[in-house]
Amino acid sequence: MYYSNSDFGNIMENFFNSTPTYRYYKTSSKNTNEENYEINNTNDGAYLFLEVAGFNKSNLKVEMENGIIHIEGNRVYKLNGEEKTKSITKQFTIGEGYNPTSIEATIEDGLLTVFVPNYKKQEKKRISIL
Repeated sequence: MYYSNSDFGNIMENFFNSTPTYRYYKTSSKNTNEENYEINNTNDGAYLFLEVAGFNKSNLKVEMENGIIHIEGNRVYKLNGEEKTKSITKQFTIGEGYNPTSIEATIEDGLLTVFVPNYKKQEKKRISIL
């Protein structure tokens, strides 16, 4: 099938201006506690939402490397007078094209929200020759 230049432009414009993609996930861990998370890819970047009940910003660590978000944390709590430790170690692949130096994370009411913006395209800059 052949497209004219104007058809191709419309196709590309619709592709890049389309609505965000949403991926919903529900996984089971070894101890049968269910962990829910969601990854949303938007025009601005990628959002990861992860339920992390009992954790807070002082006992969680969020990093990104090679298109993978790494989340680690440990918390200590008491149950029936006995001290217990709960750990979390998760990895989520969001792919390349995101700026790991501008990653942001917030936690509120047991929901961790991580935002990784897209790399900004460098625009051409014209300069004067002296």
